[in-house]
Amino acid sequence: MNSINKNASLEQETESTNDDRYLVPGLVRGLAILKLFDQHHQEMTISEIAEKIDVNRSSAFRLIHTLEYCGYLRKMSQKTYALNSQVMELGFNSLSQSSITDLATPLMRELRDKIKIAVHLSILEGTDIVFISNVQSIGSFTSNIHIGTRWPAHATVIGQLILSQLPIAEVKKRYENMSHWQVFSNRTPHNLESLLTRLNEVRGQPFMISWGHFNTDMAACAAPIYNQSNKDITAVLSVSCPISTYTEDKFKDYISNEVIEYANKISKFIYI
Repeated sequence: MNSINKNASLEQETESTNDDRYLVPGLVRGLAILKLFDQHHQEMTISEIAEKIDVNRSSAFRLIHTLEYCGYLRKMSQKTYALNSQVMELGFNSLSQSSITDLATPLMRELRDKIKIAVHLSILEGTDIVFISNVQSIGSFTSNIHIGTRWPAHATVIGQLILSQLPIAEVKKRYENMSHWQVFSNRTPHNLESLLTRLNEVRGQPFMISWGHFNTDMAACAAPIYNQSNKDITAVLSVSCPISTYTEDKFKDYISNEVIEYANKISKFIYI
C-alpha cells in the first residue's frame, strides 16, 4: 500500500473511531432490546433482557419502560414483555410497498400461536372467495384449506363480509347470471333477494361467525381488513377449527375478539 492510500486508510479509521463518541448508549441498548425478539423469543422477562444485553436489572427496567411508553413493547403479564405493533411502523415506507400476504403472514402466525387454530387470508374474485395465505393450526388437526382454494362467496361469512361493502348494483351485476345457488344450511342465501337481505344485515359488522353453517362440523370466525387509503375491505382474516375445539360461547367471545384485534393490526399497514 502506498503512503497516500495508507494515510487515507488511517484517516478513515480515525474518523470512524472518533464517531463512537457521538453514539447514544441508551438508544443503542434500546434497539438491541427490540432485536432480541424473534420467532423463538416472543416474550421475555426483565431479567432475561437484562442478561442478554449485559446490563443490570434496574437499567433494563428503565429501557423497557421507555420502549413501552413509546409503544414499541407491551406488557403481556406481570413478568413478561413482547413487541407491540408500533414496531412495524418503523419500516412503514418499505412495508407499504409490500404485498398484503407479506404484511399479514407474521401477524397470522402470531395469532395462530396464541389461539392454536388455523388462520387464513382471503379475497373476493367474482362470486368466489379465494384463499391467498394460510397458517396451519398447532396440534393434530390439519386444515384442508390451501392457497388457491375457492368457496362460493354468498355461502360463507368471509364472502358476505366483502360483498356487504359493495354497492347493491355491483352485487346484482356479479350474480345476474347465477343459475345455481349452492345451499349448505338454512342460513345460506338461496337467491339474489335473500343474499341482499343478508348483506344488509351484515354491513358494518366487525366480525361474523359460522358455527357449522358452511361445513357442518367446523367453526369459523372472520373479520375485515381495511385499506387505509379508502377504507374499503381489501381482504378478510379468518380462523377455522372443528366445532369440538372450543365451546360456542368461548369461540364467539374470546376467539372473535382475537380475530378482530389482529385484523385491525394488519389493516394499519395496508395502503395498497
